[in-house]
Amino acid sequence: MLQDFRDNLKGSAKIVLVAIIIVPFALFGVDAIFLSGSSVEEAASVNGESITELRLEQSVALQKQQILNRYEDLEPSMINDEQLRGPVMQQLIRQKVVELAAQERGMAIDDKMIYRLLLEVPDFQVDGKFDVQRYEFVLRQMGYTPNSYNKLLRGDLLGSQFMQGVANTGFSTEGENQLLASITEQTRDFYYLTIPRAPILEAISITDEEIEAFYESNTNQFMADEQVVVEYIELRPDDLIRDVVVEENVVNDVIEARVSAARAKQSRQVAQILLEKQDDGSHLDKISDIRQQLEAGEDFAALAGQYSEDYSTAEQGGDLGFVQRGDLPESLSVALDALSVGEVSGPVETDLGVHLVKLIAEKAAELPNRDDIEPGIRRELQQQLALELLPERIEELKDISYNADSLESVADRLDLQLQVSEPFSRDGGEGITDKPQVIAAAFSEPVLEKGVTSEVLDLADDHVVVLSLRECIPSQLKSLAEVKSRIEQILKKERADRQLIERAETLVARVKAGESIEEVAKKESLEWQVNLDTKRFSGKLNEEIRQWVFSMSEPADSPVVSDLPLADGDHVVVSLTRVTEGDFTKLSEEQKQVLSTTVALTAASRDYQSYETLLVEQADIASEY
Repeated sequence: MLQDFRDNLKGSAKIVLVAIIIVPFALFGVDAIFLSGSSVEEAASVNGESITELRLEQSVALQKQQILNRYEDLEPSMINDEQLRGPVMQQLIRQKVVELAAQERGMAIDDKMIYRLLLEVPDFQVDGKFDVQRYEFVLRQMGYTPNSYNKLLRGDLLGSQFMQGVANTGFSTEGENQLLASITEQTRDFYYLTIPRAPILEAISITDEEIEAFYESNTNQFMADEQVVVEYIELRPDDLIRDVVVEENVVNDVIEARVSAARAKQSRQVAQILLEKQDDGSHLDKISDIRQQLEAGEDFAALAGQYSEDYSTAEQGGDLGFVQRGDLPESLSVALDALSVGEVSGPVETDLGVHLVKLIAEKAAELPNRDDIEPGIRRELQQQLALELLPERIEELKDISYNADSLESVADRLDLQLQVSEPFSRDGGEGITDKPQVIAAAFSEPVLEKGVTSEVLDLADDHVVVLSLRECIPSQLKSLAEVKSRIEQILKKERADRQLIERAETLVARVKAGESIEEVAKKESLEWQVNLDTKRFSGKLNEEIRQWVFSMSEPADSPVVSDLPLADGDHVVVSLTRVTEGDFTKLSEEQKQVLSTTVALTAASRDYQSYETLLVEQADIASEY
C-alpha cells in the first residue's frame, strides 16, 4: 500500500538497507531514534546540495549510541555531542560527494529490487510478513518523511554502487601475488622447551625480615587513597508523588479515552489492486476490464498479482494485512465501510491512483477492563504531574542549598531524605558515588577544602543531586599486616623471574653450543615440542610463541635460538631450524583466487580512498566544520 512510499525507496544493495534501517533500529529502538530537529535547516552544502541539520543530528545520535554500545561502562554524559558533530559532518560530506559523483556518471538504482529488499527487512514485518503499518511506523519514528527517506536511501545505495564500481577495477600482478604468497604461505620448523614458573614459586620462601625490609623501603606503594564521606540529597519524580493530587475526573477521562482508543482499533484485513493514473485515461479502461474479470469469477489475488502496480503487495495477492481506520486514505476507509467480508469495492481514486479494495476479514477489538487499568493510569498521571513539578522543585533546591550551612536543614525544609555515603576515593564507590559528576564534585576544591555545598548536579534528565563533605579521610600508610601477603607475592615473583631468566639464558647458551632442544629438555626434565611446516596463521599454536617465531631472523648455517617470557610467567627457549618461503604456483586454484582477489581489493581500496579524497578536495563545500 501507499505506492509513493514504495517509489521513494529505490536500490539494490541489501547491506546498505541494513546499515540505514536495521542497525539504528537495533541500537536505539524506534522510539529513541526520533529527533525533532528541522528537516530543512541547512547544516552544510556540497556542490549546491544540502545536508540538513536533522540529518546531522540523526548521524550524531547514531555515532554516540555506537560508542556507548562498544564501551558499556561509559557514562552517556561523558560524550559531548558537540565534539562529535565535526567528525560526523566530515563523514556526511564525503558521502554526499560520492553520491553526487555517482549521479554525474549516470549510475542509478532499480525500483523493483528495492521493493523486494524492503519486504525482507525484519523490522518491517509482523509474524514474518511485510506489514504496511509497521513499515510506516518505523519510518515516522526514525524521523523521516517519504521524500527525505527516499533521498537518504538512494544516496547511500548510489555511494555503495560507486564504491563497488571502483573496487571492481582492482587487479593484481604475478609479482604481487608471489610476494604476498611468499609471506602468507611461509612455513617454519622449530623446537621449543618450556620452563614453568609455578614450581619455582612454590620452592621460594620469604622471611618476615625480608617482608618488613621491603615494606620499610617502599612505603609509597602502600598508601591508602584519600577518601571522603559525603551527605547528599537526591531529587527525582518519585520523591514528589506525595505532593501531587490527581483529580478523579482526569482519571475517568483517561480511562474513557483508553477504552475509546481500544474500540477504535477494530482492524480489517484488506487487499487491493492499484493502478497509477495515466494522462490519457487508459487506467480507467484497465480498471473496468479488471472489474469485469472479477464479476466473471476470476480470483482477486491472481488479478492483483497480474495487474496491481503496488509492487510490494502485488506478489502477495494485493494483501495489505490488517489495517485500522486512519491507516488508509479516507476515501478507501469509506469504501471499506460499505463492504461486507468477501466483497470488492468499485473504483476509488486517491492521490496514489485508482484502487479496487477487497474486505477479506474483520477482527474485533479487545476492550480493557476499568478495574484492571485504573491503578496504572493513576500512577502514570501521578508520574506526569510529578515530572511537571520537578523543574520547580529543582530551582527551589538550588536556591535553598546555595551557601546552606548544612544539607540537613535543606532536607527538612523540602521534606526530602538526607543520605550519607560510604567512604570512597577518586576511583569512585558504589551506587551514586560511582557517577563521574559526583566524584568530581566531592573532590573539588570548594567542597573538599572550603566545605561548601556543591552545585545541584544533573545525573539524568529527571534525576539531580546536591552534596556536601561530611568527612575527609586522608591518605595514610597501610599497616604491615594489611599488605604482608601482597609483599610476599611481589618478592616471590621477583625472585622467580630472576631465576627463570638466569636458567633460560643458560639453556639458550647450551643450545647455541650444539645441544638440541630435545637433549636439553630431557636432561632438565622439561617439556618440549617440535613444530614442522608451521604456517604464519596457524591457529593450533600458542599465539605468543607463534608471533615470536615468525619475528625471528631466518637461520643460515645453524639454528637461531632465543628465549621468550610468556604472559603466564613461564619462559620458553626456541630453536628455529628452517624457513620455507611460500610459493604461489603451488597453491590450489581456490587459494590462488582468494590471494589474488585480496591483492586486487587492497589495491582498489587504496585507490578508492585516494580518489574519494580528490573528489572532496575538488568539491564546493560550505560548512563550519
